[in-house]
Amino acid sequence: MTLKCVTLIHSGIIQTADTPRRRIAYQGNLELVEWVKRLLEEGYAFVDTPSGWPPAELLRELQAQGEMTFAFTAVTWSGPGVYRTYQVSPC
Repeated sequence: MTLKCVTLIHSGIIQTADTPRRRIAYQGNLELVEWVKRLLEEGYAFVDTPSGWPPAELLRELQAQGEMTFAFTAVTWSGPGVYRTYQVSPC
């Protein structure tokens, strides 16, 4: 199985690591949450890395604010081709 993941959510753009990469435009948190639902249904995980503002951290913030009331799948890597996915539930 090939891992499908969202690598960036910033400035109204969602970017995936597909080949070719998908760039999805959105306006506001409501539309972003709707896209997150669609991408989860398509089997995407959201990158969660220790630095910067990764997509998973942005989604955690939406959960904390009550704007996103469902769980999502996050992914981290421990080496080339070695990754772990896990569910992140709302607070």
